[in-house]
Amino acid sequence: MSGLHICFFTDQHPRTLGGAQASVQLQRTFLERAGHTVTVVAPRSPVDPQVADPGVVALPGPTVARGQYTAALPGRRLDALVDRELGARGPVDLVHLQGDFWGAWLGKRFAARHGTPVVLTTHTNVDASFRAVAGPVAGIGLRAVAAWQRLVTGNRTRRSGLGAGYDYLRALASGAAAVVAPSTHFAARLEAAGVPVTAVVPTGVHDDDVRGLRAAGHGAGRHDRADDLPDQRAPRHPGDPVRVVWLSRFSAEKRPLELLDALAATGPRVEADLYGTGVLFERARRTVHALGLTDRVRLHGAVGHAEALRAIAAADLLVQTSQGFETQGMTVYEALALGVPVVVRDPDIARELGDAAWVRHAPGRSAASLAGALDAAARAVGSDAAPRVPAAVSEGLLQSAQTRRLLDVYAGALRGPATGEATAPVTAAPRP
Repeated sequence: MSGLHICFFTDQHPRTLGGAQASVQLQRTFLERAGHTVTVVAPRSPVDPQVADPGVVALPGPTVARGQYTAALPGRRLDALVDRELGARGPVDLVHLQGDFWGAWLGKRFAARHGTPVVLTTHTNVDASFRAVAGPVAGIGLRAVAAWQRLVTGNRTRRSGLGAGYDYLRALASGAAAVVAPSTHFAARLEAAGVPVTAVVPTGVHDDDVRGLRAAGHGAGRHDRADDLPDQRAPRHPGDPVRVVWLSRFSAEKRPLELLDALAATGPRVEADLYGTGVLFERARRTVHALGLTDRVRLHGAVGHAEALRAIAAADLLVQTSQGFETQGMTVYEALALGVPVVVRDPDIARELGDAAWVRHAPGRSAASLAGALDAAARAVGSDAAPRVPAAVSEGLLQSAQTRRLLDVYAGALRGPATGEATAPVTAAPRP
């Protein structure tokens, strides 16, 4: 299978910050390396509306979320624009829905008009996202979004009993030739709600980034074998601080304030660098001062993906504090690909990673539990028997491996017609 024209429909411009956007960029890069053409249909960038990318059809629309994102409102006028732009680029062989809202709706409308097979990747736990953002009125918001979706796509679905968010995803998946989940734990939730899952394909980590950082001496000596790369990091000495890194949005569902409370309860050898921005950023800055953490906690704000990877590679531990929200542990996978041990809150992600010395689970939601896990992990990192991530685990998390799985999904989608409610066996990616 070669020379496909694949069209991604996304909710946000791929050059904006976010896990789904990073995933889209990676998939596009490696599909193009495999000889395929990828066109991304997305709203224009709210930061730089004139950003030029010949592979992106940038759609007009209003900015939302305090100007951080742009919406693209489905309708005949926008449909006509999409048809003109894609028509000028040659026939589309496959539509891949990489959004959860307007991007997915636009893609479904395009595929229906042109009889194009559809693949859906479920990037977001819609139910948990709405509850985290909207709290007690989440149900009202979800019903409103579902009504909008029905209006613009005509898709309806029965209730599953597992929440309006899963019912919404079930409607979104109707008619798709294949549905991709980014983790086995989220695939299981989708299957329980009647959403057909064809394969599990997590977001990978760019092969070149990982190998470049290892070649520069970051992370190479922390694998059980270092792929013949020397460890250029300075050797650890007794009493050296243990460097923890956290990268995410500063928002309630990501739990940055709980992390700060936990850091205040850890030993003084644990230092932390937090990257990202969001509605809780200024409150987090004040909390750092109030807890007396200014000498060992640093807030860096938003950074580009390359700098984020360098920050992970330079750390001794990565911590992910969200719980019951993530569809996959993206920063966790990036850390393991770079040979960096992890501390996770979410029991689903912990089970996904398995029982290993380089993974530590902080059970419950208390700051004391997280502090205990951080202290224990810091002691392990500073010991002679520091945990080392197996090279086989890291290699399995590279994007090249995920793209091979994705191409298998595409081949199956192109072989057969859309089946709506039918489901194929779930194919899980190898456990990291």
